[in-house]
Amino acid sequence: MKPTTNPPDADTASLVPESSIASLLSEQESLAFLLADSLRLTRRIAAPYFEQHQLTLAQVRALLGVYRWQGIRQVDLADFMEIQPISLARLLDQLAASGLIERRPDPKDRRAFQLYLTPAAAPVIRLINAATREFQQRALAGFSPAQVEALFVGMNQLRDNLTVLNRTASKTSVDSNEVSNHE
Repeated sequence: MKPTTNPPDADTASLVPESSIASLLSEQESLAFLLADSLRLTRRIAAPYFEQHQLTLAQVRALLGVYRWQGIRQVDLADFMEIQPISLARLLDQLAASGLIERRPDPKDRRAFQLYLTPAAAPVIRLINAATREFQQRALAGFSPAQVEALFVGMNQLRDNLTVLNRTASKTSVDSNEVSNHE
């Protein structure tokens, strides 16, 4: 029996004019697509590598966050990682049970904890650093030194621009909420 296909609903087809479909950026020209796809591929490549060392990508990200910002508060690390604080708490429980991090009371806020690496984390950080360097070298194969430098200059500028856009969007959101709350 031959499968039947229904013609597109006339109402649905009219939602996106044919001319606007033709004007969509291609995958090779879409910054958002390229960034998201590169991140997706990076995670797919990195996950099995770290799993063989009994680490998840989330644990690696948390360890690197603590490494970069010794004494970071749990809530700030959760915000940086874009995960819920309760999810981070479970992740930190695992890392603490493994002896890689420790929580210390925040002297400025008795309800909060600051995070620190333990000496046992040093070999794990070295492993992550070596894997990162190897991955980066392989990912940038075929780039000239000038292209690598231009890529990093450009990516840093892009991050700076996006940071400003994010602050502007956050401020606009707060301002519009204040207006609607006063109405």
